[in-house]
Amino acid sequence: MGLNSFELGLRPQDSFEVIQDFYLNSQHLEILNRLFTPLIGPQAIGLYHFMHQFSNDVEQPLTHYVIMNELKENLIDFRNQMDLLEAIGLMKSFVKHDEQQTHFIYQLIQPPSPSQFFNDPMLSVFLYSEVDKKRYQVLKKHFEQTFRDLSQYQQTTRKFTDVFKVPNRILDIDTQNIPKASDYQGLDLSNESFDFDMLKQMLHNHFISNEIVTKDAKSLIVQLATLYGLTADAMKHIILNSITSAQQLSFEEMRKQARSYYLIEHENQLPKLELNKNIKHSDISTQNNEIPDPENDTEQWLQLLEQTSPIDMLASWSESEPTLSQKNMIEELIHREKMNFGVINILLQFVMLKEDMKLPKSYIFEIASNWKKKGITTAKQAYEYALKVNQPKPSNENKSQSYQGYNRKSKLVSREKTPKWLEERDNPNATALSKDEKDDQFEKDRQAFLEQLNKDWEED
Repeated sequence: MGLNSFELGLRPQDSFEVIQDFYLNSQHLEILNRLFTPLIGPQAIGLYHFMHQFSNDVEQPLTHYVIMNELKENLIDFRNQMDLLEAIGLMKSFVKHDEQQTHFIYQLIQPPSPSQFFNDPMLSVFLYSEVDKKRYQVLKKHFEQTFRDLSQYQQTTRKFTDVFKVPNRILDIDTQNIPKASDYQGLDLSNESFDFDMLKQMLHNHFISNEIVTKDAKSLIVQLATLYGLTADAMKHIILNSITSAQQLSFEEMRKQARSYYLIEHENQLPKLELNKNIKHSDISTQNNEIPDPENDTEQWLQLLEQTSPIDMLASWSESEPTLSQKNMIEELIHREKMNFGVINILLQFVMLKEDMKLPKSYIFEIASNWKKKGITTAKQAYEYALKVNQPKPSNENKSQSYQGYNRKSKLVSREKTPKWLEERDNPNATALSKDEKDDQFEKDRQAFLEQLNKDWEED
């Protein structure tokens, strides 16, 4: 079961910090660059290097605007690259929400040793699938060491007590604050299951003790079953062919047997590392597999726009931080026209759809003045009115889209370009506010927004 939108919400102004409990050395860099880059790509590896600079930084916390600005990418792309790092076991994410802010902690995980990597059945097979056989052997050989035969030599190494005096007293030293480096834990397959009861019953029928399936063996079985799609019956045959004369399981033989089984079934082709296309950070999950109600979906979307800063919305749609002139324009809409967030968001989306993602100021204020005269004060009113406005002239073929398709197109675009932080973040059990309460709340939101905006400009 995946995390819901509230747990994974992400906005540009949300703060973050980076932690790590190890020192990134040259071997780690070699493993990242040579072995992991073919698996998850240079962008994800580049993000790992980029985030490393913030580890244990005294200037923390920072906001996600730093990431957007310095990497020149939107938060959707950032989150996609984070998905790759987390899935491959190189990063962990933690989030804390409160009434004032949302704070993220990103933990860098120590890369595996060469031995860990090549003995991991999933990592090694996926690497083999991404590169050709010759390149795989070159990469493997690069990390191999030539061990000298010292059997003909006599060791003359001095012991500690040969050189140093034994201390007369023992100091009580507190070492709790000295971190212990966390080893690479491999790929997280905790959401995968395997029928071990069935497997044990099958092995019992062959007079094989259940004790042969140790904790480490179970971990390997889950990996192999996930990688090659093996059933309990197939795993039984693999285990029977991997038992040594000492009645122990050979993990290396299990890997070979599982690989051979898969190659025979799949025309000598090993499995490839493929992205799960079902991962969408803007998805709102439904319970009990119910078909979403389009009307309810629209209501949720409109409520979302009422609560979302126009700057955040614009950053999502344009896939970059709004310019200073755009911020000025939004402030003017709030201050002069007394428009709330929902109406401004609909207005900006309306104009961008009609003007090929451009935001001409004079045109925006002309529409704003017209909407104000018509008493449009909510996102729902603005949305419904937008559906009724005149179509662009037929001769104007260079326009990106007519607003005829706003009912369909606007929601589609917003879903595609809106990251998780634009999903509902408030308590779903919150009650509706009265008109006076809404006015008071709007004024508070407006003042807070303007103060934050002025603060951002001062920083610029």
